[in-house]
Amino acid sequence: MNFIELNPPVIELPATQSWHRVQRTKAISGSVRLNGHVLPPTGLLTGRFDLPNEATSYLADSEETALYEAVFRREIHSYPLNRLNERSLAVFETTQRLRVAGIRGLEEQHPVLQSARYVMTREFALDCRDRGLDGILYASAQHANHGCVCLFESGIRKLKRTAATPLVKSDTQQLHRAVVRAAQGSRVPIDP
Repeated sequence: MNFIELNPPVIELPATQSWHRVQRTKAISGSVRLNGHVLPPTGLLTGRFDLPNEATSYLADSEETALYEAVFRREIHSYPLNRLNERSLAVFETTQRLRVAGIRGLEEQHPVLQSARYVMTREFALDCRDRGLDGILYASAQHANHGCVCLFESGIRKLKRTAATPLVKSDTQQLHRAVVRAAQGSRVPIDP
């Protein structure tokens, strides 16, 4: 699948818009640290729009959407507390306009956009990056009526991290309020 075949609109997202991301609190061996993002190693190709030779970052329009996308996914039956202890909820703000391919609303016509056929969506992402776009704006497959964005390195560099809060407060083991809401909404239990 390529850009011409899908023919999405190119959308400009404004500066000062907030985006949310669940990420490791501390980088591990191989992690890519880029402009406040702690990202998996380049080339793992585990995400829908991952590029083979460049870091990508997935962000959401709300705290809960970020948690549904990264932690409380519909195929998950439980989530271990020790993994929550390793992660934070980061907030990023755009410092410049982002030019992205807008594929929200195209899922009905192209179900592949929310399927597990990642080879095709990665080809689309590569084509978008090669056209000079900063990323892809898409509908959350985990949280109805919410949006997500996958940013390539050019887009990641147009963000600044404004906050990062651990998902679990280390001294009390108290869960972040958004974790409680997402766990309740998803009905995914947290294993001690």
